[in-house]
Amino acid sequence: MDNSATSWPKAPGVANAVLYFMNELGCNLSRTHSDNAYQEEDAICALREDIASLFGYDDADTVFFTQNVTEAVNIFVHGYFKKDDIVITTSHEHNAVERALTCHGVKSVRIPVDENGLSDFSRFTDLVSRNVKAVIANASSNVSGRIENIAVLSELCRKAFLPLFLDTAQAAPFVRISMKEMELAGVFFTGHKGLLGPQGTGGMVLRREIAEKTSPLIAGGTGSFSDSIEMPDIFPDKFEAGTRNLPGLFGLKAALDYINSNSSNLFKKYEQNIFSLVSGLESIDNIRIIGPKSGEKRTGAVSISTDKMDLALLANRLYRNHGIECRVGLHCAPIEHMSLGTYPQGTLRLSPGPFTKKDEIEKTICALKEEING
Repeated sequence: MDNSATSWPKAPGVANAVLYFMNELGCNLSRTHSDNAYQEEDAICALREDIASLFGYDDADTVFFTQNVTEAVNIFVHGYFKKDDIVITTSHEHNAVERALTCHGVKSVRIPVDENGLSDFSRFTDLVSRNVKAVIANASSNVSGRIENIAVLSELCRKAFLPLFLDTAQAAPFVRISMKEMELAGVFFTGHKGLLGPQGTGGMVLRREIAEKTSPLIAGGTGSFSDSIEMPDIFPDKFEAGTRNLPGLFGLKAALDYINSNSSNLFKKYEQNIFSLVSGLESIDNIRIIGPKSGEKRTGAVSISTDKMDLALLANRLYRNHGIECRVGLHCAPIEHMSLGTYPQGTLRLSPGPFTKKDEIEKTICALKEEING
């Protein structure tokens, strides 16, 4: 019940794809002249196309692979913004964004929330100033599961002539995100959550004009233009110095193949599991659900609180007495908890995935009833 931290089990075929790379291929891109190297190149190019398609974009050359969303955001923030630039964020951001901006000396201002904990877009224009250069928003909260109203935010950004970037860590692939339709300047993604791939995979997709204006954070060997001590300007080499996590990317390719072949059933099962969990939680006395209730559109990050016992003790009892894994605390998102009124104690988060079984959700509901209400 902790798929918002990392999905488990992984998609069928992921482990075999990782092993296939390790056992049968094993060489580096652009460093080896062999049939194996060409096979790797074809697979990684196909993966770039899959990622571009996932986010409704048609320029696979500007899909750049990193270890995760965090690394992608840091590369972008460091390379795109200048001194005195300001970024507008929401009050639902993860530390992957907030800490990256702070670490690289970029000031941020946040869209406030209304009485319901939703982004108060009526205040957006008050935040726009000459030094505001972009908007970075969390597509879906990793605390409450609430999905941001990207359509409204995109229209506001268009009118203000500001590029909009999304952190899709908790959203992809179960929340539809189209860079073209939503007029997005870029997205940051991770492979190990909803995409059902291995840890250590992720990246960013940037509009070409944005990528051209962004300087690389890490410089080194790319296997191309080796006569120069300057980083190449060609894509994707500009942001992919050093050896990529090729075994992990092969696993991510297998995960996307599985998702593309089973999307209808996979998405349906995911939504059913969320509904079953939230409905069951609503039947338990002395529990408060933080975020959308049953029947509302949300993702699988389901946070709860209770006045009956300490949440860390509850999480410990769920695991020790029932074998249920969850996460308790602030979930690397203190700003989100402040906006929800759950700071500093945090919440206990349960997060089913598409492979969570019906009886596992039922067991979780029964366990919570027993531990909270005796």
